[in-house]
Order: sequence, then C-alpha cells, then structure tokens
Amino acid sequence: MAKVGAANMREVAAAAGVSHITVSRVLRNDPRVAAATRERVLAKGRELGYAANPLVSAYAAHIRRRTGEAPACNLAWLTATPEHHAAGYFPWVRPYLEGARARAAAQGFPLATDIETHGARMETVERILRARGIRGIIVPNIHYYGPELTASPHWAAVSLGNSAGGKPIHTVRPNAFENVRIAFDHLLATGRQRIGFCENRYMAVQGRGLHEGGYLYQQRRLNTRDRLPPLTDLHVEPRRAECLERFRKWYERHRPEAILTTFFQVADWLRELGLRVPRDVALTHLAIAEENSPMAGVNVGARELGSAAVDLLAAHILRNEYGPPANPKHMSITGYWQDGRTV
Repeated sequence: MAKVGAANMREVAAAAGVSHITVSRVLRNDPRVAAATRERVLAKGRELGYAANPLVSAYAAHIRRRTGEAPACNLAWLTATPEHHAAGYFPWVRPYLEGARARAAAQGFPLATDIETHGARMETVERILRARGIRGIIVPNIHYYGPELTASPHWAAVSLGNSAGGKPIHTVRPNAFENVRIAFDHLLATGRQRIGFCENRYMAVQGRGLHEGGYLYQQRRLNTRDRLPPLTDLHVEPRRAECLERFRKWYERHRPEAILTTFFQVADWLRELGLRVPRDVALTHLAIAEENSPMAGVNVGARELGSAAVDLLAAHILRNEYGPPANPKHMSITGYWQDGRTV
C-alpha cells in the first residue's frame, strides 16, 4: 500500500535500495544510471507518491537566471531543412522561435538553436544531444524526422504543428477549427456570403484536414445556395499549371465573394486570372505568423505557440517524463483576426 503523504528523496532511495544521490541522478535522467536501476527507482517513487517540489524547481530556475549557471538540463530547437539554420530562418518561422526563446529564458533554460540536423543520422543527433545535456527538444518540422527521434528515452519532445505520420509526440498547434470560425465571423460581418476554401496537398496533410473540417462545419451558417465545395489536393509545384487550371474552373463555376486559404500562392493565381483583390474577391489566409503580413486573415499567435511548447516541455521534465508518450498531449491555441490589404 502506498504511504499516505508525500515521500522524500531519501525514503525513495531506501525503498529502492540505492543512495539518495542515485535517486537525484535518476530524476535528472542521468545516462550513467543503469536502465534497470532507473526503472526501479521510478517505480518506487510512484508507489510512495513522491513528487518533485515545484517551489524548489522554481527557485532553481530563479538562481539560474541570476547567475547564468547552466541548468541540469538544456533545451534545443531542432530543424531538419537547410533553409532553417539559425542564421536564416524563414520570416514566418522566426516568431515561433522568438516566443520559445523568451519563455525558455524566463524559466532559466538555455535554448540551443545551432544543432545542425539536416541529413544527419539519428545516432549522430542523439550523440550530440546527450553530449550537450539536452533533455527537451522542440521540433517545428516533425515530418522530416523518422520515428527514432521520439523513441529515445533520454529526452522529452514537443512538435510545433501536427505529426503528419502519427508519430507519438506531444504537440502544440494552432486551433485550426476555431480559427476558421474567426475568419467566417469577420467575412460575414463585411456582408460576404459566398465563401470558398482552397488548400494545397502539403498543408492538408500537415493540418490533418482540420481547416477543411472547420470550413465544412461553418457552412451551416450559410444559405444552401451559398455553400461552395472546397477545392483541395492542389500542388504549388511541380503540377502548378494543372492546378491553376483546376482553380480557374472552380472559381468561374462558383464565383466566391471571398476565399479562405492556407497558402499564399493563391494571391498569385488570382492575379494571373486577371482578378483584383479585394475588389473582385477577398482573400483570407488562415495561418498568418508574421504581424506585418500584407494579407488579411487569422494570425495563429506564433510567439504564444513557441512559448507554450517550452511550457509543455518544462512540465514533463519536472515530472521526469521522457521518451515516447503512451498518450500524447495535443495543445491547441486560438489565433486572432489580423487586418490586411486583401479583405
């Protein structure tokens, strides 16, 4: 029977037949502790109801911020495309990173952004992370990685955006379903009723169909004659000409007053068809990350998403929960309307 009340570290050590120093190392996920010993200590900790003191953890973070001393565990922001190296992030990526970096600093954790993973073998990535004391990783492009990244027991992992391959990983993502509602609210308020939706294949896979699902649900608010079929499975490249022709036929048949989309190339397609935005048709982007975007639409709150990823990581590190989760957590954050020249 579990002991009533919180056990301390020495009681866990006595029950597991190890020293309190070994228990401390287990709680820090120290690789020097044998796997069998680690599991025995964790099992006894759960049995006795041991929990790390959050006040102690908060105080340790305060000390790290003041002294600049390296913490027992570090965080890393990983990328897997050559364009995303630390010196040259795409503009839409930077707000996510800025939010994560600020939140990590506030909690006393350095956030490494200089670990090059493009084309690297997973064994090399793991060796680098362990050598640098990385205990938590943020992966903004999880679809570029194999399952080995989330299978390691040595760190906790959080993905920014959905895991297209169904990898067992915690995620922080925009609330796509609710963001579509925000767009509908604004467009309906401007008097536009015939609202269309188009999405390329890449964004549909990455978004797991949530934008399209939100669009179909919001059509309940429209008269039957104004409900338009979504245009999906488009390709920006290499089948651009074919998809532009599909887009032209869809537009000419349904004549939408406004279009919801998740890829900015639609603006180019409309110009090529001789249409003026927003005079002929309004254009609304459902996934804006930059605050100075010329397009109107829903800003996903990139800084808040990056910050939330750090919060989720820190919570799992505090509970000493590493490796692939049996029940991944999916945190959704609702965005906000951002005015622009296209509506």
